[in-house]
Amino acid sequence: MSLWLCLRFDSLPLETLLKQRGESDNMAVIVAARRRVVICNELACLAGVLPGQSISTAQALLVQSEYCVLERAPQTEEALLKQLTVWAYGLSPHLQRWRDNALMLEIGSCLRLHHGLEALLNCIDKEMCLRGLTVAMGVAETRAAAWLLSHAERDIACHPEKLLTERLGPMPLHLIEADFPAVLKRLEKTGLRQFRQLLDIPPSALGKRCGEPFLNWLNQLTGNQQEPVITYQPPQRFEDTLWFGFDIQNRQELHPAMQRLLTHFCQFLMNTQLCSGVIEWRYLQPQQPQPQQPQTQDTPSETAYTAFKVFSDSAQKNAALWLELSRLQLENQSLPEGIEGLSLIVEELQEARTAPQDLFHAGVSTASRYELVDRLRSRLGLQAVGYLDSRSEHLPEDAVMETHTLTPRNDTDNHPLGQRPFWLLPAPQPIHQSAEQLYWNGALDILHGPERIEDQWWHAPVSRDYYIACTPQKQPVWIYQDRHNRRWYLHGLFA
Repeated sequence: MSLWLCLRFDSLPLETLLKQRGESDNMAVIVAARRRVVICNELACLAGVLPGQSISTAQALLVQSEYCVLERAPQTEEALLKQLTVWAYGLSPHLQRWRDNALMLEIGSCLRLHHGLEALLNCIDKEMCLRGLTVAMGVAETRAAAWLLSHAERDIACHPEKLLTERLGPMPLHLIEADFPAVLKRLEKTGLRQFRQLLDIPPSALGKRCGEPFLNWLNQLTGNQQEPVITYQPPQRFEDTLWFGFDIQNRQELHPAMQRLLTHFCQFLMNTQLCSGVIEWRYLQPQQPQPQQPQTQDTPSETAYTAFKVFSDSAQKNAALWLELSRLQLENQSLPEGIEGLSLIVEELQEARTAPQDLFHAGVSTASRYELVDRLRSRLGLQAVGYLDSRSEHLPEDAVMETHTLTPRNDTDNHPLGQRPFWLLPAPQPIHQSAEQLYWNGALDILHGPERIEDQWWHAPVSRDYYIACTPQKQPVWIYQDRHNRRWYLHGLFA
């Protein structure tokens, strides 16, 4: 059976702007749109300011108080809702945006994963507290019912074990005004004020009085009619932000926020089967509101930031490794003053590749060498450390190159360079030959070969027969015989 959780953020217009400009406990704050009050904080409410009032009326009520008027920022609210949607995707893959300020999650199929409904709701409460957001929650068998119940007290809204019609009974009918204004007026004229009274009316009579669309909605509300199926496609970009509510004084205070954001990011990667090799951190500095000075749409509302990037070829979905690399790089960064927030942004997401499993060497991991390179890069800089890689060239000295990005190769055993060393000498060294025996640090034993390589026939023809040989100390070496002058040379050493 489906079970839906509604997360409703009515205070989003106010809390979004307060986070960006710095919260003030001793100032009345009003958020306005088209010269009308949309929402205000507690100090403004105590002075008599109400949503829907004109700005002139609100300013007259606050004439003896310190206050500021902020213009509503729909784009900023939309960006925050997108971040919350990506975060909610870590709770359930079945979700959707609901109305203008709510998220709807199907949690019936994942309650065991979250250790029950109570544990899930406690986790959400803790998360919203850390983000400084006020959320109202409702849980029900249908989406519409979950949204309606989010307006009730928690002991009614979040107890789906009770009968749905009993929980909906005391809910006021004015909640449907936005969807069915004409129907609401008709019902109020007949004295109906609560859903309890509405649900007592026979469906046939209700259909005649209110119309078929309203009757269908009511059947979906109570679960008597199936709701439309929804599908959610996660974005190909990750962005999340945490605000602290205080100025950061040292780098260590950033570590918990980094860990939390990276945990959300890696959960997002697991759910979407994506990966990334670069993440970006941004420091957020709020803009302080000016008292008794309205903010208009022409006033800049974007927060200043300073960014640094972390690169990794091995972190993938490992939040602990991403955190270690970020902390190493953070030590080399100068910390600006006035930081009150931190953002994690990942633009470069690609499909995750599954590493091949070794049946006979399950305990051996090749990731450690790449992790070492990542750590050195984070401490010394991206250009300070690189890899040796191969490219498609016939001559060995042209095939090996230095690179700062490792290209994954799934068939290294069948690659033509699989039996060649990467450690090539700056110039081939002549090998002494006596009769049929070759000498380099002692007599050489031929183990494998020949591999013939011919190239540059149009310019300076090269023709060589390469062999793998072994020294008396059991050191494998790579040698070749020049087919033009019949001389032998040492070209490379195996590890």
